[in-house]
Amino acid sequence: MKKLVLLETWAKMRYPDLTPTIRTLRRWVKEGRIQPQPIKHGKYFRVREDAVYFDAYEGIGE
Repeated sequence: MKKLVLLETWAKMRYPDLTPTIRTLRRWVKEGRIQPQPIKHGKYFRVREDAVYFDAYEGIGE
């Protein structure tokens, strides 16, 4: 299994120049835009290092 990192850490790795806010990241989780889906551990979301953002409206993955 791939290593799980905090959602904020994943965002900094994927978007080093302009990291989305935690509010945006949580909305992406709720809308299913991060695949594979992050897992909630207590009050923090953890996501696989190799997860990708997928724009469900345009069918585009990064």
